[in-house]
Amino acid sequence: MLNQSIKPMLLHPLQPNQIKKWNTNSLKWDGFRSLIHYDNGKVRAFTRHGTEITSRFPELAYIKLPIKTAILDGECIVFDLTQPTDQPPKYWWDDAMTRFNTKKESAVKQIATELKAHFPLWDILYLNGTPMLKKSFMERRETLSSVVKASETLSVTPLYEDGKKLFLKAKELGLEGIVQYSPEASIQLGTRSKNMVKVKAYQYVICQIASIRLKGGFGWGLTINGRYAGVLEFPPNSDVIRAFNHISKQLIRTENKGWRYLDPIISCKVKFQCFTKDGKLRSPKFEEFCTPTLID
Repeated sequence: MLNQSIKPMLLHPLQPNQIKKWNTNSLKWDGFRSLIHYDNGKVRAFTRHGTEITSRFPELAYIKLPIKTAILDGECIVFDLTQPTDQPPKYWWDDAMTRFNTKKESAVKQIATELKAHFPLWDILYLNGTPMLKKSFMERRETLSSVVKASETLSVTPLYEDGKKLFLKAKELGLEGIVQYSPEASIQLGTRSKNMVKVKAYQYVICQIASIRLKGGFGWGLTINGRYAGVLEFPPNSDVIRAFNHISKQLIRTENKGWRYLDPIISCKVKFQCFTKDGKLRSPKFEEFCTPTLID
């Protein structure tokens, strides 16, 4: 296992009305899955797809643990150090993707001074030459807490007893959601197990459809009260598209080779994960029309 890419156990999605009564719950970090391999002071890191990212994150070189070997399971999140110092540090999914996509050595050194990576952990899969997959989640958590002390690079994700209360707090703060862990469960690598579930705290907003993509796949350009909010790229059902296309012909302002621009009269309710750093909707999905002429 050590120093080889492995496929971790993935989170099984649940709806908010399916939240478990487990007393082992954590916030869902908005970054990307990272598996950290510690081998006698040397560190390597891989994504859940097996991509090695060690050279992209010089922060990993500062990890020192009181053990010989381990595989730690967690997330990579990234904080923007250029924010005003009078504001609490905030991590952004956009910044995590920027760090992930920065590969050139000189660029990595520069960006690491502005966008700082941190690795919150929730599990340990391997310790001192022995896999820990058959141990219960709580046994593994106790071991993880004894091995990892909080630092600028690593921390152990806190657990909370009340999943419903934690979910409501995550939603209130605009966070991605929660993760729930079955206390007695072992690990099945490479599976999407119902012993570790995620409940996303989706947000909703009313948008106006201001443009239609003409080439390169489906796309509706969205605005919120006149401000551009991104592109809806997940197509709704054919009846919805047909109804919109019928009305949109009367709203055309202009067009070019790629887009047709409309009077932003048609409104719709959109579900999305969060606002991106530049104020756009992340992964917007159509819910329903709000304009009377398009409502059955």
